[in-house]
Amino acid sequence: MQLERVLTKLKFDETVLGYALITNDGHPFLSFSLPDEVLPQIKGTLKIHASGLKLMNIMTGQGSVVLARIDPKWVLAVLFGPELHLGGALSRTQAVVNLLVQVDLPPPPIASAEPDIEVVPEAPLPPKQIVAEKPHVSEPVESIPPDAEDEQEIEVFHGCVVRRGKNYNEAVSLDSRLNLAMKRSYANLGVDILLIIDEKMTVYKIAERLAKPVERVLDAVKWCTKNGVVDVECPDEQDPEQKEIIEMPLFEGKLDKAKKQHRAVLELCDGTRSLQQIATVLGIPYFDALQCTIPYRGKTLQFIRTVKLTRG
Repeated sequence: MQLERVLTKLKFDETVLGYALITNDGHPFLSFSLPDEVLPQIKGTLKIHASGLKLMNIMTGQGSVVLARIDPKWVLAVLFGPELHLGGALSRTQAVVNLLVQVDLPPPPIASAEPDIEVVPEAPLPPKQIVAEKPHVSEPVESIPPDAEDEQEIEVFHGCVVRRGKNYNEAVSLDSRLNLAMKRSYANLGVDILLIIDEKMTVYKIAERLAKPVERVLDAVKWCTKNGVVDVECPDEQDPEQKEIIEMPLFEGKLDKAKKQHRAVLELCDGTRSLQQIATVLGIPYFDALQCTIPYRGKTLQFIRTVKLTRG
């Protein structure tokens, strides 16, 4: 069973306002619409109850949050709206946890061994100057290539397979220098990408799994590639005949049963066009077309993989 398919049960539950997988120390990952305001209460609760936590409820200003233990390393946090009674919230969360225990979850990011990631200058500064500069320690680094002369532009595109790079462990170490730089640019998206890398998925497939805009994921992967966090394996541009795997959506349900705003996209999902081609025909962003297909995947809509040969 796939992680994203299980979490879809929460994403399309109208009583759910947001959710996230949470580490034992309260860091949210693979999050969907969970407000930042509830995180301090979740973190405080886990600090006290993490070791004995199974299923519990906490009240927040945003609604009721149910915390449920998935395995020794992960907790599921689900924020429910006020219209759902507590019993219903607990049972819905537990039902998802029962499915999650069958999923091979990625390991959580590693807690950094360095308590405060401060770059100490070569020449010591007077005490007052050190204090003044301390809040800005984590600002500077957008890209951190260790070997400047090896820094050559690698072209990354949607069909590239993403693999773990030499700086992967540092990037998933919480509050490490590289981790902080990545979060400044991409918030939790960067770590979410790193958590689901399986050495087989392309940039396109990762975006689809995370339900994020492809261009945004592509931008994050480019940054990670430049900084040695990931490596990419792309079709060889020198090859005169290249193989490109394309997924064509095929809708086999009844259009009148689908939501009205989805019908234009689903009508074109006949197994002969890619989702990008459908978006182009309709003159809408790719991500909007993707959102129209998500509720039907695995039910009345499937993706047919086909190989397209292109000549260089």
